[in-house]
Amino acid sequence: MSDRPKTLRDLGESLYKWVVDRLERTPFLSFKFTIPQQYLSPYGYLGTLTTVTFIVLGISGAFLMFYYRPDVELAWLSVKEIEEEVPFGFIMRNLHYHASNLMVLLAVAHLYYQYFSGRYKIKNEVLWVTGILLGILTVLEAYTGYDLILNQRALLAINIGTGLTFAAPVIGPSVAPILIGGGLFDLIVRFYALHVFIIPMIMLVLMAFHIPRFLVLDIPIVLVLVGGIFVAGGMFPVHLGLRFDPSLPEITVPEWYLTAIYAFIRTGTERFFSGALLPLLFTIMFLIIPFVDKSRKLGWRDRPFFTALGISSIILIIFTTLWGFYVDFSQPTPFEQLYIEPTIFYGSITALTLLGFFITYRFITKPSPPRRPTPAKPFVLSSKGLLVATTVVFALMVLTTLLAFQTYFANMQNVSMFNMGMSLILFGLLLHLYRHGISRVAKQPSTTQQPEVKA
Repeated sequence: MSDRPKTLRDLGESLYKWVVDRLERTPFLSFKFTIPQQYLSPYGYLGTLTTVTFIVLGISGAFLMFYYRPDVELAWLSVKEIEEEVPFGFIMRNLHYHASNLMVLLAVAHLYYQYFSGRYKIKNEVLWVTGILLGILTVLEAYTGYDLILNQRALLAINIGTGLTFAAPVIGPSVAPILIGGGLFDLIVRFYALHVFIIPMIMLVLMAFHIPRFLVLDIPIVLVLVGGIFVAGGMFPVHLGLRFDPSLPEITVPEWYLTAIYAFIRTGTERFFSGALLPLLFTIMFLIIPFVDKSRKLGWRDRPFFTALGISSIILIIFTTLWGFYVDFSQPTPFEQLYIEPTIFYGSITALTLLGFFITYRFITKPSPPRRPTPAKPFVLSSKGLLVATTVVFALMVLTTLLAFQTYFANMQNVSMFNMGMSLILFGLLLHLYRHGISRVAKQPSTTQQPEVKA
């Protein structure tokens, strides 16, 4: 038995084995976490990164719950207090806000990666359907969250939501009082309950059916992801906005993930048809894809129709989202400033859809001549280069960490948040360099020779 002292890696492995042995009878170990020994493209595990962002939202949201007050008179003031007076309140609110936006982006990116790679064909219909439902709930979770501020922008989103609920045929007038109540006093409490408990619990239940057994947990990428949220919060701090005032004629638009629906509503067509039915049909289209696309081909070049459908949908999402931000301030009245000519709008949608199909069939899925693939050469640092890179990254990480504390105590909270993010990103890079060095050592042939044994 070797009596050599245990290294830090040996201690970590021992601790890991001890925890696994104690958790072997729990449902937690039904999931198999793979920690890659080298860099892997994050496209394949965007779902895991979305889940990590969900955890960040849960932690930061729990902190905000300590100080937020779900009351019409106090909601906006409590958020203002969190930003200006509560220790780390500014950081937690910006972390929560930018994480919610990132989670919507990651969910959409995850959806389209799975779509174009044909993953739903490999007996993954349940994962696909639950993923679509989780995407809808992600948007609803973000929607109910930023409405809780009760500023002018939130009130616009509330008016859109309540208008669509009441406009729903048959069940709308019956369901609306349950969800909305008798006014803002009831609505703020209901939205608070939806945001902090009801929607997250439904999402957790769906995750139990959606998350596959084998998960990739790349710690360096996770640190870069979380660090990126901090950096975004430091560079683009979220504004509190004006407190809700019905007498203030301010023209604003909702958050970016709702501006597409807002653009449809501003065409003046029937509210439920434009704001709810069309997005519902768009969602149903994605829900039924696994049950319609029955071909055995997985490659997106081999499925031109469904590839064209996906590319056209991306074009339309970008187009309608951007148009939802447009306001014509040259017009004299607010109605005219916000009005979108339906003929131009729907005509552009039709033209862009046809353009998406044309581009797909003409250029993207066009068969290319076969060519011999050339394997990519892995980038390997020399021992000296690895030492220099590790030293520089470690020094920069220490520097940014010290700057984060210094700027926080100097009341430069956005700069402090930026430095915190950079420190996390550098720490992720440091771990990547560490595993790069470990894998490099493991691949080197052993120079020690065993003593020759004679009979």
